[in-house]
Amino acid sequence: MTFLKNILWPGIILVSILLFRSFSQEVSRPVDISRLELLHADLSRGYLENGLPLKILEGNVHARQDTLELFCDRAVYDETNKVLHLMGKIRMYRGRDTLLAREARYFEESKIAVAEGDVRVFRPAQEMKSDYLEYSYKNDHIRASGNLFLRDRENQAFITAEQGEYLPDKNYSYVKEKAHFWRIDSTSSDTIHIYSRQMEYYFAGDRRAIANDSVRIVQENLLATCDSAIYQLDQDIIFLKSGPVATQENNKITGEEMQLVLRERELEKIIVTGKAMAVSNLDSLLNKQDRLEGREIIMFISDRKLREIHAISNARSYYHLKEKTEDRGINVASADTIKAFLQENELDSIAVIGGAQGTYYPQDYKGKILQE
Repeated sequence: MTFLKNILWPGIILVSILLFRSFSQEVSRPVDISRLELLHADLSRGYLENGLPLKILEGNVHARQDTLELFCDRAVYDETNKVLHLMGKIRMYRGRDTLLAREARYFEESKIAVAEGDVRVFRPAQEMKSDYLEYSYKNDHIRASGNLFLRDRENQAFITAEQGEYLPDKNYSYVKEKAHFWRIDSTSSDTIHIYSRQMEYYFAGDRRAIANDSVRIVQENLLATCDSAIYQLDQDIIFLKSGPVATQENNKITGEEMQLVLRERELEKIIVTGKAMAVSNLDSLLNKQDRLEGREIIMFISDRKLREIHAISNARSYYHLKEKTEDRGINVASADTIKAFLQENELDSIAVIGGAQGTYYPQDYKGKILQE
C-alpha cells in the first residue's frame, strides 16, 4: 500500500500542476467571445452549398455584434467562415455612426464590413460617399475608393478624390489621386478650390487641409501654385511653400513662402516673404512690365480687385508712368519701403519711403535704363 501511494501521489501532483498551468494560460489569454447574433428575419431556412452550411434570411433581417446593429432586406450567413452577406437597403448602426449601401459582406471574426454600391457613412456634421468601402469596426478605420466624397458640414468644406482613408474616431482623412478640396464662403457666392495629388484633412481641433504635390489654388481671378500648402480653416489662411507662384488678374507674384489671407473665404491679402517679386504685365507683345521687389511684398485686395502693393525692406521698383491715357516715361527707384497704389488694375501713384533713391526716364528717352 505504501508502495502504491509513493507512485500515485507524485503523479497526481504532476497532473494537477499541468491542469493548473493549462487553466492559467486559458484565463490569461485574451479571447474575444463576442458572436454575431441573427436576431430576426421574416423567413429563415438552411441548406448546403458545396458542403458548406448556409443560412438564408429574408425580410426585415436584423443582426447584431457587440454594439453594431445590422439591417437589410436579405442575407446569407456562411456558418463555417462566419461571413454575413447582406443585400438590399443595408443599414449598419454603431453609436453615432451610420453606414448605408446596396450590398455588403460582414466578417464576424475580424469585424470588417466590405460594402459596395452607393456607399455612405454619416456621423454628426460629417459625411462620406464612395463606390467601394472597407470599414474595420475594431480600429474605426475606413478605406474607400471610387468617387470618394467627404463633407464637413460645420465648416462648409468638401473633398473629392479617387481613393483614401477615413478615421472617424480621430476626425482625420487622407486622400490621393485627383484630390480636390473646396470651401464655400459665408454668402455662398464664392468658393476657394485646392487641387493636389495627395491631401490630408482634420475635421476637428486644429482644423486644416494639407495639400501636397502639384498644388493648385483657384478662386475667382486668383490662381496660385506650389508643391505644398496648408489651409488653416479657423484662421482662414493658406500657407504655400516650395516655389509658390500666384497670379491675380495680370499680376504675378513669387517668393520663397506665401500666405493667402482670406476674410470669410474671400481673398483679402497675399503676403510673400523671401526674394519677393510682383510683376504686372502691361503689354505681353512688347514685353512691357511693371516690377516691384523686396524681402517682403504684401498685395491688398478688396472687392476682388488689387488696390495696393507694398514692398518692404530693400525695396526696388520699375514702373511705367501714365497721365490719363498718355505714357509719361519710366520711374526706377529703391528704398526701405515702396508702396504702389492702383486704380482699375493700373498704377495710380507710388510712395517711396526711407533711404529713397530713384531716376525718372521721360517717354522720349533713348538711352539705357539703369535699374536701382
